[in-house]
Amino acid sequence: MNKAEITDELRAKYNDFSEYVAALPKDDFEFSLNGEKWAAGQQIEHLCLSVGPLVKGLRAPEFALKAMFGKADHPSVSYDDLVARYRGELAAGGTAPASFRPDDIPYERKEEFVAKLRELVDKLCSKVERFDDDKLDTLVLPHPLLGKLTMREMFYFTIYHAEHHHKLTVQNLAARAS
Repeated sequence: MNKAEITDELRAKYNDFSEYVAALPKDDFEFSLNGEKWAAGQQIEHLCLSVGPLVKGLRAPEFALKAMFGKADHPSVSYDDLVARYRGELAAGGTAPASFRPDDIPYERKEEFVAKLRELVDKLCSKVERFDDDKLDTLVLPHPLLGKLTMREMFYFTIYHAEHHHKLTVQNLAARAS
């Protein structure tokens, strides 16, 4: 994907998830299957906790990113390959580090978190525009489960991450109905 496609996909996936969560009634928003699966409010907070540090990190100038994380030692993989790698890590027992685990989010804070996620994604998309396509493949950022990723790979992950948590939210609620 080029930069325009990346920003289009980021906006689409996060908008789909935000709209889904925004439409949930209180019981669905707060429902957690057996207290083990994250409720919709927790899913949206987790995405805020994930996108927020990425936006913050991308405020740094290129030279600082290179100094902190180095340069890519591999070419960027495809979206599908990155998704397969992430799914493999999850299947092997990978989980979100404590700093990315959400609190219980009451229904009364739903609109706040929907707005916060939308704002973070808007900021992220503006950060993507700052880098040319070559930089997306040479600058790297750390991912807590996948290690160092090129910026392009990090954006691929971020696109998929919204889709992944959207599906988990739908599955959680579907399990309630059955």
